Amino acid sequence: MCGLFGIFPEDAAQTPDNLRLRKSAFSIRYRGPDASHILIEPGLGLAHRRLSLVDTDIRSDQPFKDPTGRYTLAYTGEVYNFRSLRSELEALGISFRTTSDTEVVLHSLIQWGSSALIRFEGMFGLAFVDRSTRQVLLARDRFGMKPLYWVQGPTKEGPAFLFASEIKAFEPWMTVQPDINSVTAYLMNSGEPDPDQTFYNGIQSLAPGTCLQFDGSDKIKISSFFRLNDFFDPDEMIRLDGLPTPEIVDEFADLMHKSLAAHLFAEAPVGAFCSGGVDSSLIAAIAAAQHQNLPLFHANVKGERSEVDAARNLARSLKLELHVTDVDECDFIDMLPRVIRHYERPPSEPANCTPLMMAARLATDSGMKGLISGAGADELFLGNPRFGRKRLNDGYRRLMRRVQAMSGIGSILTTKRAKKLVHDHAKQREPQEISCHHNASPQNPRDHGRQWTLDRMRHPLSEFLHLNDTMGMAAGIEVRLPFLDTRLARFSANLPTRHKLRLSPFAFGNAHPFVRNKWVVEEVANRYVPRNLSPRIKNATQTTVFQRLEIRPEYFRNAHLRDLIGLTRTQMHDVITETAPDLRLRLLLAEVWLRCGLDHQDEGREVARLRDHVTIWPDTYHPNPSIRNKPTSTAVPG
Repeated sequence: MCGLFGIFPEDAAQTPDNLRLRKSAFSIRYRGPDASHILIEPGLGLAHRRLSLVDTDIRSDQPFKDPTGRYTLAYTGEVYNFRSLRSELEALGISFRTTSDTEVVLHSLIQWGSSALIRFEGMFGLAFVDRSTRQVLLARDRFGMKPLYWVQGPTKEGPAFLFASEIKAFEPWMTVQPDINSVTAYLMNSGEPDPDQTFYNGIQSLAPGTCLQFDGSDKIKISSFFRLNDFFDPDEMIRLDGLPTPEIVDEFADLMHKSLAAHLFAEAPVGAFCSGGVDSSLIAAIAAAQHQNLPLFHANVKGERSEVDAARNLARSLKLELHVTDVDECDFIDMLPRVIRHYERPPSEPANCTPLMMAARLATDSGMKGLISGAGADELFLGNPRFGRKRLNDGYRRLMRRVQAMSGIGSILTTKRAKKLVHDHAKQREPQEISCHHNASPQNPRDHGRQWTLDRMRHPLSEFLHLNDTMGMAAGIEVRLPFLDTRLARFSANLPTRHKLRLSPFAFGNAHPFVRNKWVVEEVANRYVPRNLSPRIKNATQTTVFQRLEIRPEYFRNAHLRDLIGLTRTQMHDVITETAPDLRLRLLLAEVWLRCGLDHQDEGREVARLRDHVTIWPDTYHPNPSIRNKPTSTAVPG
């Protein structure tokens, strides 16, 4: 998987500081525990941390140079079709010194330039450097599975252009500051973020499917080599519309087999996440047929929503070894500072972070370097429950808009003084509002599911990808996502909605009664997973801990957040005491991020503060303090 950092001083004669370069590499050491190398010369500094899964020999360490020494690559990720690309390049007379995908990526870029990017099937964040001209090409994969950040401006050594896999790698060179617009937009839960926006002043994220060209001057050229709408193909829509249902299922099964074969290729141990749901069960079942003794890893969130029995039943049926780590409720609070330090911003789905990080750590302790995951299936095949009841919900929203338009009622339903305080500040700072609406292909304008699929690929998939990358890499684990194979994604984007959502009198899920979502996924799962496991409905949320928190105002005494958003002590107290629980939780997460992510407070001290001021109420919690049960403990149990 790996991690990278680079700097181009504006002064081409200036050699970047060696110690700072090593500090940047050390700050992301967990991304690449197998090797660390730097390249330093006048006008250029590169650092790379390697997690080796393909050609684990030191000959494939990075930064990787071509035989002439002119071109250098620093790269993180996996290009799964590298062997076919290598055959093309060898036919052109290019010889290879290694068996790695790194060398194939380098020679592809030398041979075809930025047009090579569309050929890469996989996940990547890369920096391709022409050392003779001081030009660099940065690029990020179609979905944004691997992160890549950049900044241009003043540093402690003068003006420079910098890029990195993580924002903390910039800290030896510049003072990293929070971006007030992003923070207030997050607190107000104001919708989808700009794909190139971050929570940090002046630091940008390279958007998915995008490349950046920098020529050593002030000129930066950013362009897209792929957009999600490119998945739409009218001819493919017509073909899939005309296929009989059994052939649709066969084609999807074949695509899954091909994707798993590519994602399982490695020269280091690889296992699989096993959550207990249909997606990870299907992945594990097909992978088990291709890979001997595939180990499974499960984070057992203890309680009524535990999925461990389903995971054990699957492992037993596939005759695979299941490794389980128990997640207690207190772990969600105790690990919050560590989670947010790696996440590098307040998470929108904090309940998913701790189990994933703990499962990845268990895999590392068991000798794994990679894990395959079922993530992405919900987005590609409309697995979110809201699509099963979307028509009903849309009608309800229309009704509520009419009700709220009635004099007086709308303000009662929607307004709180605490919310207004934060909202007024957000308006004052004029946060950028981003619209991500795209027009679907007009091939079948009534089949809205295709557009829904692309919308889900855009968001929240980006958040889940960030979650999988950061929580996996925190433990030195490469998370591979077979459902996001390009061929599968193209199949999904053009697939008629009837093969994703299907009415069924035997579908009794509370979230979407009489609708089977991810229909084609379940049909293929029925072929490989025992019938008593494949149709089961996985718990969408394995814990309600974050809905059962009592966050006392004392936690926010001398809060960093109060100074950042410009509230007085009285206003901050009003926000904490009067606001709804969801905003209070976001305030807590943002404060932990400011303390541990930017100010580098000691994790142990922050955990102690959280235990002192945060209570987890039991599952019988009621939001009305006068009737809810008393907590089992006056603080988070240690």
